[in-house]
Amino acid sequence: MENMEQLQPTEQESSQALDPEPNSVNGGVARHMPTQRREVAAQALKELWQELKLEGEPLIFSSPMQRKVQLEHHPLVLDKLVANGSQHKKPLFGQLLSWELLSAPAYAHGIAATGEVGVLLKADMQRQADIGERGTIPAAPYSWMRYTFYDGWKALSVYFYDSDTSDTLILSAIPNGCQDEWLAFLKLLDEIYEIIWRDTRRSSIEIIGGSHELADVIKSASFGDVLLNADTLEHVASQRRIFDKEMLSRYESLRVPRLRKVLLIGPPGSGKTTLLKAEGAYHAEKGGSVYYVCPPPYNRNTSAWQQLTYVLQMAAESRLPTLILVEDFELFVSNPSELQQVLNTLDGVATPDNPAGTLLLATSNDPEKIDQRIRDRPGRIDALIEIGLVEDTDLAIRFLKHFLGSAYNEKEHAPVASQLLKQPGSHFREVCLAAAMRALERGSTEVTSEDLLWAQDTILTGRAIAAEPERFTPIPAHKRGGYFGRKH
Repeated sequence: MENMEQLQPTEQESSQALDPEPNSVNGGVARHMPTQRREVAAQALKELWQELKLEGEPLIFSSPMQRKVQLEHHPLVLDKLVANGSQHKKPLFGQLLSWELLSAPAYAHGIAATGEVGVLLKADMQRQADIGERGTIPAAPYSWMRYTFYDGWKALSVYFYDSDTSDTLILSAIPNGCQDEWLAFLKLLDEIYEIIWRDTRRSSIEIIGGSHELADVIKSASFGDVLLNADTLEHVASQRRIFDKEMLSRYESLRVPRLRKVLLIGPPGSGKTTLLKAEGAYHAEKGGSVYYVCPPPYNRNTSAWQQLTYVLQMAAESRLPTLILVEDFELFVSNPSELQQVLNTLDGVATPDNPAGTLLLATSNDPEKIDQRIRDRPGRIDALIEIGLVEDTDLAIRFLKHFLGSAYNEKEHAPVASQLLKQPGSHFREVCLAAAMRALERGSTEVTSEDLLWAQDTILTGRAIAAEPERFTPIPAHKRGGYFGRKH
């Protein structure tokens, strides 16, 4: 985004009134030496220091940039620091007593005079807000500020867009000898920012690389929609133990990064995605942070693995119990050129360590496509859990109850359940829907066992036909009839 200050030239670029610009004479030829905006800002800080009658000679320097937000110019962060100071009996080193927004002095020639905030940020103050976002926060304004510290000394600062370097810049003026306390002040601001960022991540569901509407889909998910046998559900639920304090302490004592990687494997339609969404909703309800990672489009510069690595690092930095959900895990680890990075990140020198624990819960329909050094090596994948076909009659009956709803009749439908086995859960859904459609065609709202068996037979027949490639092989040209039935 272009800055208004970038678009509007400063007075020193259009007026001779400034004229602090010296002339250099080289070989008898006068050469014009333009004054940089940074020099103008620094000179204005010095003049403002004297105008406000602050003590001592100012030490003027470029303050280090923090995060993606200039924290010492952000009112929200400054107010929180001042409020924190009033809660301590003894102020911390670098504690701010008060701050004041100043008008841009006339001799600054328009630098940081508009109060422009540049962009709107997400609630976590880390990234630019998207269209339709809620809870947004303005970025730090380009501004002039005066700070008062508990020890009685004062400081000045200006935050502006430097069109000479096409970058933002902050210059600070403090009494000589107060530099250590100024840096401690910046550290306190950084700690407050961490708290704000962490609080916004609690109970959040963030979609990386996909539609943000998926977050609402996950929030509305429930274990009531998960129809799996009890042993499988218990095995998956036990992986959440990574978030227990005792388990985190055990990982730490073994000097193992607190990251657990679990892969759910099984055929399409077996319920892996439904389980993933339910786990995401459950974790968010418990106050944890949830990321759902989608592979980026092929035309993006970022690879799927780089996107997942970024999220793993974000989880470690959050220091919150974090659940990372990934579908089709084989797509994230299939690039041969990234294999060594994958190995190092999953269990090696580059493994991110989250003190609060991170659980990576991934799925795969084709686990054989995952390199054996990843799939079969404990520590890179900690647990492989199969979400298989429905092979239990009691579970089949549960599927019929779920998908038939109020139309389910125990005496009518339960005897059919055993004939629907060896199929994924999605098959039961389609059988029930097709049977309901057939019942409506007969003019009835009651689904019979005959309707279910008819639907089963129709679906299986369709699959069998689709599996016969010779049915769809084009007839060679020399065996086809020509125009109007004539052969050539």
